[in-house]
Amino acid sequence: MPLNNILVYELFDICGIDFMRPYLLSFFNKYILVAVDYMYKWVEAIATQTNDAKVVLKFLRKNIFTRLGTPKAIISDEGTHS
Repeated sequence: MPLNNILVYELFDICGIDFMRPYLLSFFNKYILVAVDYMYKWVEAIATQTNDAKVVLKFLRKNIFTRLGTPKAIISDEGTHS
C-alpha cells in the first residue's frame, strides 16, 4: 500500500467570507458580514451599516488576523450586495 500524506489544518486556514442580504434596520445596521472556516465550520459574524471593502478589511484585521492568524486562502463570491 502506498503511503499517503496526512493533511494538517489550522483554524481559519481556508476561510469563506460573504455579506448576507440586506435586512431591516437594527441599530442602523443593515448587513451581516460572515466568515466561516471551511474545515471546522467556525463562524465569526458582525452586523454592519454598509457592505464595502473598508468594512471587510476592518473585520478581517480585528476578528481574524489578530486573533486567529492569517488564512492561507480567503474565498469570496466577489458579488455586489446592493
